[in-house]
Amino acid sequence: MRNGQLVSAQIGCGKFAYSQDLPNMCEHPDVILKWACDVKKESAQEAKEAFNLEAATDDFLEVMADPEVDFVKVATSHDVHLPIIEAAAKAGKHVFCEKPMAMRDTEAYAIMRAVKRGGIKLCVDLNRRMSPALQSLRKQYLAHRANPKHQPWQYIETVREPLPEERRSQLLIRIQDESSSYGMVHLDPVKGGGLIIGESVHWLDLGCWFFAPQLPVEITAWGSSRLSHGINVLFSGGDNLTLVFSCAGTFCYPKELFEVTTEAALLQSRFFVENNYYGIPGAKDETFKLQDDPYPELGDGFDAYMRKFDRRTQGAGNLKEIENSRPFRVDKGHRNMLNSFVRCILDNTPSPCDEMAGFRSTYLSQLAIQAIHTHQTLPVPIEVVTPNLV
Repeated sequence: MRNGQLVSAQIGCGKFAYSQDLPNMCEHPDVILKWACDVKKESAQEAKEAFNLEAATDDFLEVMADPEVDFVKVATSHDVHLPIIEAAAKAGKHVFCEKPMAMRDTEAYAIMRAVKRGGIKLCVDLNRRMSPALQSLRKQYLAHRANPKHQPWQYIETVREPLPEERRSQLLIRIQDESSSYGMVHLDPVKGGGLIIGESVHWLDLGCWFFAPQLPVEITAWGSSRLSHGINVLFSGGDNLTLVFSCAGTFCYPKELFEVTTEAALLQSRFFVENNYYGIPGAKDETFKLQDDPYPELGDGFDAYMRKFDRRTQGAGNLKEIENSRPFRVDKGHRNMLNSFVRCILDNTPSPCDEMAGFRSTYLSQLAIQAIHTHQTLPVPIEVVTPNLV
């Protein structure tokens, strides 16, 4: 630490680092971002100069040898997370790791063992669980489940007890995207592994968090393990997650929609900017601020977001040329996850998304890929999803 602030290092200085990690850590009042590290020395040097950092290197072991460094952010390709995390744990550095934590369960086990033996804290940046909109959606869901209320005009069956299926909740996640979002490294079987392990870990983790303390018990999947696909996860209490991911969509409409049906109610979150609650007396719709908003005068909520998007794209030749100079981003929880991880280090409290969560999302991704390849519904054995490592 330095003057009460945590000293950090960025390992991996690509596009995502520039959009989230580097600015978020530089702006954090409890963090001093000291190092930029990338396998390409020129990329590390460019990040150092762009964010006025103290040091740059192409060797992550040089970072680990710095006694001042408290934690590292790992934003490299998926295939090299393990050696970096093992080196950090051995050096006593806490780790903030991009998703997925690992590509395979064997790698995840090795990471979990390293974290335990090193006595460090690890946080996986499965940020959706930390977005303000989804935090609020889960809060409303739990409140309604605990004490269901209905509109006075609503017909509710009273002649018979509800059937078991009628008491179960369903979380539907619809992802529509353009395949040009994903570079070839995402689809490389060694470095990226395809979009289930590279992207759908987000929503598999979200389901585990949303329905906790239930555990996943069964998984079905269909489509392509590389691009468009669907996944259904059944949880131990009977609730289920259904994810539908299409890469044949359009940038002209928001990517993510979340819907929960439970106890004669529909709870909906539209692209992190607006939550709507149907069938719950007194529940008020909510709007949420963008993380980066160049048009605050246009208001908040989904319709306002679409107006902002239209203004953003009017006359734009290439959005990639302005996305970092004039950022326009909804709040998916990146800053909240960093804030929570920093607090867990300073206060010695549990990580907001620890290595067990990282393992489970990796393992479920593996099972989904296997289910697609074998055309089978697969069990999620409790002895696997709750590993006991020494």
